[in-house]
Amino acid sequence: GAAAQSEAAAETAEEPGLVSFHVSSKDFVRVPMEKVQTWLAKTGHVGIRKCFKVKQWGYAFVSVRAEDADAFRAAIDGQTMRYNEVTVKDGKARDASSKRRGEDKDREAADAKRRKLEKSFPEGYIPTLKDIKDRDKAHKGARIEKSVLQKSAPLLEWPYAAQLTMKETYVKSAVRNFTKMAKAKVEEHGFPVPWTEGDWSLKVKAPIGCGCHIDPIIGTPEDAITGYRNKCEFTIGQNTAGEVEVGFVQHVDSDMNQVIASSDEVPHVSAAMKKLCAVVRDVVKASPFPIYDRRRGVKTGVWRTVMARQSTNGDMLVMVQMAPLPEERRPDFTKPLVEALLAAELQVTSVYLQLNDAVSDAAVPNAPLLHVHGSERLVIPLMGLKFEIGPLSFFQTNHRTCSLLYERALQWLRPENALVLDVCCGVGTIGLCIARSCRKVVGVELVPEACESARQNAALNGIENATFFAGKAEEVLPRILEDEVASVGAGCEVVAIVDPPRPGLHKDVLAALRDCQQLRRVVYVSCNPESLADDVVKLTTPGEGMEAFVPMRAVAVDMFPHTVHCEMVLLMERSPAP
Repeated sequence: GAAAQSEAAAETAEEPGLVSFHVSSKDFVRVPMEKVQTWLAKTGHVGIRKCFKVKQWGYAFVSVRAEDADAFRAAIDGQTMRYNEVTVKDGKARDASSKRRGEDKDREAADAKRRKLEKSFPEGYIPTLKDIKDRDKAHKGARIEKSVLQKSAPLLEWPYAAQLTMKETYVKSAVRNFTKMAKAKVEEHGFPVPWTEGDWSLKVKAPIGCGCHIDPIIGTPEDAITGYRNKCEFTIGQNTAGEVEVGFVQHVDSDMNQVIASSDEVPHVSAAMKKLCAVVRDVVKASPFPIYDRRRGVKTGVWRTVMARQSTNGDMLVMVQMAPLPEERRPDFTKPLVEALLAAELQVTSVYLQLNDAVSDAAVPNAPLLHVHGSERLVIPLMGLKFEIGPLSFFQTNHRTCSLLYERALQWLRPENALVLDVCCGVGTIGLCIARSCRKVVGVELVPEACESARQNAALNGIENATFFAGKAEEVLPRILEDEVASVGAGCEVVAIVDPPRPGLHKDVLAALRDCQQLRRVVYVSCNPESLADDVVKLTTPGEGMEAFVPMRAVAVDMFPHTVHCEMVLLMERSPAP
């Protein structure tokens, strides 16, 4: 800033007999002042009397003795510190006798600007998730490159207990947010909503400003906070040295070339999956087929990505994405890959190829899928049941904490002898875990393949009281709800569990749930507490002659240690008294 520059000019010229220079280079950006000063002294072969630089600057104000000035300029001007040329210009020194005003204030302003850009936190301070996200946004805006470890595990620098505190605070803020939003809406329409008032918080022992009680966070067990992901997707490409690498994208160049870094240091990738990356890397190196070149205007090559799923017993399903090859050449691609996977003793029980000729590695939904080895499905146990999972099926990526989340959802839902609506049911995991405790489960899922998997999983586990419908929940639920409720009789309680994608529930789904008067409880599992707020407001807004839902309990669930992602479970009931 101007204040820091003014201070620099003053600092570098207040002694008589000194000459001030403005020394600049792109190589100076984000390099500490001490390092630049050392390089200048070593390269210029003169004593540096004064040096001032803020870390983010690409320049420094430097003073040397008058007798050394010419030699300094000659030695430094045109040199390169790393890759870019260094330029030396005359500094704009102020008269040595002039008094600097507000020296401390100017220095504080420079430090504040530096902290704002770097988003560094004082030692011992536990930031909020918002602080972390703002820091990452600032780094991105300043084009500060981060390692794959920093990008994939931004909370790793804090102890796990501190991470849990951050996520508890995040969910507490989400509850305050929807309480505030609901209060504003009801005041606008004139409806009394007791749960938004302060005395309600006191009665239910909720934090100040929160409309419901908040349980202690459900964390991942300490022995499972590393290697916890049962599904990982890796990109096949080259690292910064141009060598074959299988891992995560480090950065994308201006020509759209992706630079890949190893996953070896990433804590949530299991040892078996790291070994898989090494095996595939060796296969690619020996392969006659090139890596897919993602550069703009090129788009040629074959090897693209590899995805792995791992069961609790170590069995692994592997799917390699490739650009299409003529059918007669495909065995030359497949045979060495499968042989290497089996020889590595990774417990690979299933291998698929996904053909993708699109520009993006995100394949279109109907991209051809070829089963080339082993079983068609991976069997994953969960809460006493077995689930068969395909390469494209959705399944929670953290087994251990998923079980804890489902246990809490089941406890709050109280589904005994009730009709359970499982909205956005995926492959039926939550609904089928509940089926043993209720009269009937009705699941609704957008993806037909997932819906078919849900039916197969029901049959696999001998569950006969579960029905699954494929289609958009906003279209299917209003159509089937009346008939399904009628089928269990007027005296049967109806409860619902919803687990929507990040945008939340469609307005028609919310209306159908709100208008079904037999529906007494809703357990909302949210991967995005921010979109949850809008849905809660819509479900809890009273209608004429209608009991509205009331938030009763909330809990944060840490399914993804070391990341900023946080799940939240919320119980809502029809207008109970506290």
